[in-house]
Amino acid sequence: MIRYFPVLLLACSESNFSNLEETEKGNGALMEVTPSSLNFGTVNADGDPVVRSFNVKNVGASDLNVEHILIEGEQAVSFLLVEEFHPFLLPPGGDQDVEVLFYPQGTTDQFASALVSSDAEVDSVADVSLQGFGAVPELSVIPNPLDLGMVYVGCDVDNDIILSNSGSDDLIIYAVEHSGGVFELTYTPTFPITLAPGEFTNVGIRYTPLLDEVTEGFLTTVSNDPNNGGISLSTQKGGGEYIAEHIQSWENPVDPPSDIVFSVDLSCSMGDDASRLANNFQDFINELSNYSTDWQVMVANNDNGCTHSGILTPNTPNYQSTFASAAQSGGGSYTESLLTVARNAIDNTDPGECNAGFMRSNAMLHVIMVSDEREQSYGNWSDYVNQIVTKKGDINNVRLSSIAGMVPYGGCADAGTGYWDATNATGGIFLDICSDWSTPVNLELLAEASVISNSYPLDYPAAETTIEVFINGQPIFGTWHYDSSLNAVQFDSNPPEEGDFIMITYAEVAVCD
Repeated sequence: MIRYFPVLLLACSESNFSNLEETEKGNGALMEVTPSSLNFGTVNADGDPVVRSFNVKNVGASDLNVEHILIEGEQAVSFLLVEEFHPFLLPPGGDQDVEVLFYPQGTTDQFASALVSSDAEVDSVADVSLQGFGAVPELSVIPNPLDLGMVYVGCDVDNDIILSNSGSDDLIIYAVEHSGGVFELTYTPTFPITLAPGEFTNVGIRYTPLLDEVTEGFLTTVSNDPNNGGISLSTQKGGGEYIAEHIQSWENPVDPPSDIVFSVDLSCSMGDDASRLANNFQDFINELSNYSTDWQVMVANNDNGCTHSGILTPNTPNYQSTFASAAQSGGGSYTESLLTVARNAIDNTDPGECNAGFMRSNAMLHVIMVSDEREQSYGNWSDYVNQIVTKKGDINNVRLSSIAGMVPYGGCADAGTGYWDATNATGGIFLDICSDWSTPVNLELLAEASVISNSYPLDYPAAETTIEVFINGQPIFGTWHYDSSLNAVQFDSNPPEEGDFIMITYAEVAVCD
């Protein structure tokens, strides 16, 4: 056998079969990629991208299929194939250049690899290392995320956010804005602002929780940082909590006491209305009796506020005629300044004074003023209201009502400015003096306002969205509102009646310095 071995080799060669050397070398495709690394140098963010290329060559004996070229690595985003890759075929000896673009998306050295995959018989994947230096700006938002912690509802907390240039070229910040209703920017620099490498600026942010919940907000910063197209989104969050929760209750008295003052403008044009008031007083008392028999009434028309009717009660003989006479008599320099007269009347209720015994601590104080002029007291209407409330000691047991010209246009009378304001400020009843104001419906409104409180003060400042109102155990919706200036629940319609049990639950808002 050994003797014939050379003959056998010769026979194989003559029959076009590979010899041993050719078999070891192979007749398949072989891939050669040169160079094995590309250095793109230094590129600025606002400069032109740099393009370098490497060559893929088929050094084998068969066609080479180049199947993929992928750029991979932590900073691969800084490198890009100039043309979208499509698989291509290289015949033996054929080659093709591949162009790579470098546009730094980060600062300092950027590294990645271009991986070329083929069907080469050996070494089917070639690795071209890519390197460039990014002289680019880089925005750092510190801290990100920012946790502002737990804050009592009603309070707020301030913090600074640092916008820093951690890159290697100038950073230009064009604008910042914040989304998230409980966060607000308290101060910002004037934009645009340029920060050299290592420089920073501050943005002030305030967190004011409204509910007991965790809330997240976002600060958007627009700059020339090449990352994400120059749009940076950073996160801020905080949690709100109520300082306490409360339950308050009231039980409306049966047959509630009421102290009622009538003051009438007795200028020349008021004769008909003074007479109408006198003639309808008994109808008013009849309506009032549906709510209370524990009432006191006095007429105060004189400048000093001293009553010339005396204090009328259900037990006063001939109180109707006494009222009718008093309502049409008296007057003085302040007859068109009825807030002054009413203030003086309430001031004179202490022991030994002319109206002593009229104002009872547990009664609703109802002042009813009748005039066809605007209120003409020397001071502001609010001063007189505050003085009356101070004397009474409880704004929720004070009502001022008016029969006067409508505001802003009075019609047959001057617009009753001053009276209109005092009435609205105390939840009273305003009747148009140019209308048929003495109808049973209107008299009932005046009577109801004399005894039934439509305002329920809360002991602590309340978070409005947490307030729940119950009457006799039933939840009440749509007939009340929360007046933050009074810290009270005010009924707009269908107020609780005598004997009703009222309960209000709410969360307390903290009062912070």
